Amino acid sequence: MKRLRRLSEVLPLEQRPRFYEGVVPASRLPSNFGTDLPVLRVVFPDRTFFDTGRSDLRPEARQVAAIVAESLRREPPDVTMFVAGHADIRGSDEANELLSESRADAVARAIYRHGVSFSSIWRIGFGEVMPLHSGTDDADFARNRRVEFLFAAKPEAVGIWLADQQFEELCQSSSATELADCREKLAFREGYDAEVVNPRGTPLVNLPPPPKVSRTLVKPRGTRAVTGRPQGADKVAVRPPTQARSQVIPTNTRKIRIDPVNPDSRPVTVIL
Repeated sequence: MKRLRRLSEVLPLEQRPRFYEGVVPASRLPSNFGTDLPVLRVVFPDRTFFDTGRSDLRPEARQVAAIVAESLRREPPDVTMFVAGHADIRGSDEANELLSESRADAVARAIYRHGVSFSSIWRIGFGEVMPLHSGTDDADFARNRRVEFLFAAKPEAVGIWLADQQFEELCQSSSATELADCREKLAFREGYDAEVVNPRGTPLVNLPPPPKVSRTLVKPRGTRAVTGRPQGADKVAVRPPTQARSQVIPTNTRKIRIDPVNPDSRPVTVIL
């Protein structure tokens, strides 16, 4: 975090990232891990990377890709980084999900082009279903259509964090009524696929749109201690109800299926 913060000082203030820290307990990880694992989440504003409705990088995004690549080059070779793309609510669910995946894929490939050759870089897109802010003005839309970077020693740690920790940051609002209404409407599907990016493979933007999928309306209940909060933040922590079901779809690449509807199911890494 200190390195990325220092490297990001060359960016204009409005393009600098926010940093969040969390820990995935050993009880949530595969038994052979045997220890808690920290996760660092770095959030850049979307306007740093893309124009509205586009997945090709803006010129200033190349500098951000260079900064992230420089930081990765100084990390141990087994570090894992996820690039997570998000969209605002304008447009269809299917189009926004494809757009967010294409954006994450484009950012990951840009980082590889800056000479990162040994790190494991994954991409995932959540579409519009995980808004950081509950409002609907231009500023809220800009915050919600964002790119996030997540770092950990193991991909499973990031997968589990994405499945059960990030809800604490959603629907931020100064109005309790607005926050409750936003969280009442959260709707996810049972499974989002994170895939290792092959820098020499076919860019996701050239693939056909994903098929229509059903979504589950998630009504959070209860609160719990907040982890992974930014400095100075005060958020209401909620978690969706737990069910015992998960699914892994075979693929021709390394993939982790993340299920926010059933967060207690551990993500599984598939290698074919």
